[in-house]
Amino acid sequence: MSIALKALYRPITAFTIAAVIVVVSGGAAAQPKKREIRFGLPVNAINSGYCMFPTATRLGYFEAEGLDVKINNIAGSTTVVQTVSSGRLDIGAATPEPVFKSYSQGDPIVLVYNYIRKPTGSVAVLADSPIKTLADLRGKRLGAATLASGNIMLTNGLLAKVNIDGKKEITYLSVGVGAQALQALRSGHADGLVLFDSLYAQIESLGAKMRYIYGEGQDNLFSTQFVVRREMVDKEPNVVRGFGRAVAKATAFARDNPEACVRMMWQEFPASRIAGMPEAEQLKNDVTVLVKRMELLLPPDDAGKGWGYYEPASIAAWNEFALEGGIIDKKLDKLDGIYTNQFVSDFNRFDPKAVADKARNWTK
Repeated sequence: MSIALKALYRPITAFTIAAVIVVVSGGAAAQPKKREIRFGLPVNAINSGYCMFPTATRLGYFEAEGLDVKINNIAGSTTVVQTVSSGRLDIGAATPEPVFKSYSQGDPIVLVYNYIRKPTGSVAVLADSPIKTLADLRGKRLGAATLASGNIMLTNGLLAKVNIDGKKEITYLSVGVGAQALQALRSGHADGLVLFDSLYAQIESLGAKMRYIYGEGQDNLFSTQFVVRREMVDKEPNVVRGFGRAVAKATAFARDNPEACVRMMWQEFPASRIAGMPEAEQLKNDVTVLVKRMELLLPPDDAGKGWGYYEPASIAAWNEFALEGGIIDKKLDKLDGIYTNQFVSDFNRFDPKAVADKARNWTK
């Protein structure tokens, strides 16, 4: 074919293809490209305590907000916060300890959604352990999921209140979760564990009898939160409000139909279905974990304090705790920079009845 003919051939082909696209689409405008969101969970493998995130994907809640959310499992809250701060994650779920530490060091991060409103972390020992209080932990070995776990910072903060230097007087070990963590306890490799509610529920489902030790003032401390870089709040507010609203809807769905939420997690993450375990047995265990977690997620009934809302008093309590526990070197002066409630009304702008109806009528 001559060069001249080729020159004619190319634009004709492009025009023809475009015309075919218009015909096939019925003349409708092209769908806008979804914003890909890299979201980090602070666990090596997803568990049913986090099943509302795959549920938001399966039910199209993220898609309805123009978002294509990629869920990444990341070992520990400290790593999640570091990865958000570096820009390699768009949104992270992390406990407050590394958030306060990172913010105090000048990192441009901000808490945008109060996800787990009550404390989840604690020290756990076997029911027959001689360890009864935090003061009994001096010189002991404590197992964490990983050494990047935010619960290590939490535990050190709690220990400081009983005059134990966690960095010098406690040995932290990486023991994983589930059966691996339980074996570390039963074998004496670890004297206690520093995990959180849903992971402890997994261990209890294996038949273990556990006792939990909490610290002074811990009841005032919320747990896992959504954190983003400040520039996302300023430049892409629709991403923040859309992500939060989708999660709020999925959490409401999970409250009304926890079994459906678990099954959708299995569909999105097939590896979460334990090989060799009967379906009915795992379903019972996973639903138990989710129901226990749900108690910490639901918003108060007070008007204007719905999904995602931060109580300023809780932020202040964390500021005090972070200072007393040695997480930060000095108290933060301007607390309004580390969190925002500006998206709360958007998070709650959906029809709860429609979500409840969908949950009630869901079929696998």
